[in-house]
Amino acid sequence: MALKHVQKTYDELGRKDPLYAVLSFKDARKNRWDPDEFFARGQKEISSALDRLTALNLQVENDRALDFGCGVGRLTQALCETFTEVVGIDISASMIEAANRYNRHGDRCRYRVNATDDLAQLDDEAFDFVYSNIALQHTPPETSTRYIAEFFRILRPGGIAMFQLPSGPRHDPGSFGARIYSLKRGPLRRLWKRLRGKPPVEIHYVNQSLVEEIIRLSGGRLVEARQDGSVRRSRVSMFYTAVRE
Repeated sequence: MALKHVQKTYDELGRKDPLYAVLSFKDARKNRWDPDEFFARGQKEISSALDRLTALNLQVENDRALDFGCGVGRLTQALCETFTEVVGIDISASMIEAANRYNRHGDRCRYRVNATDDLAQLDDEAFDFVYSNIALQHTPPETSTRYIAEFFRILRPGGIAMFQLPSGPRHDPGSFGARIYSLKRGPLRRLWKRLRGKPPVEIHYVNQSLVEEIIRLSGGRLVEARQDGSVRRSRVSMFYTAVRE
């Protein structure tokens, strides 16, 4: 399974330097993140996201929220300031262990490990809000696109998904281009990273048109697809906001 490499990488990072693995600022390397500053950045991000919903004339119910790819709970803890119950889900058990240590909201915040390419452990129509940032980009396209479809299964009608994923050239599943992409972005990238003495973190993209198709086919209505300011070579980081119909 393609995800085993992602899980192994982040389990190791979660044991060694979990906060830096989430926000990789050079001066915070080797466990030099100040936790208060780290989590304050999460509060600021969630506040901005909710303000964006207001600007888009969207209203989200504040019952249950999901933080997908939660890491150590930087955004999960911030979501607890608004929502009655929040679930954080991540592929790495060591990250979830760290997230539980940093939890300040008791049973209102629950963390789960998910190492599969679906969200089967979460019920249909169980959430009002799904949020994900700098997480989907670390899983191969065949997996990240399944997760996006799952977001709309677990959202209640009228629920909102906001998620980030870089866009680049389109490679339809099963095509020759998709096979070349998988080789370059998977094993070859991991090898190159190891040779340079760096963690074998994968960075993936999915073409915007394909993401929009998945949203529509999964019962969602796209409200906004905006560039979030990050551009690198042929990739541009996109933030999507969509409503479950």
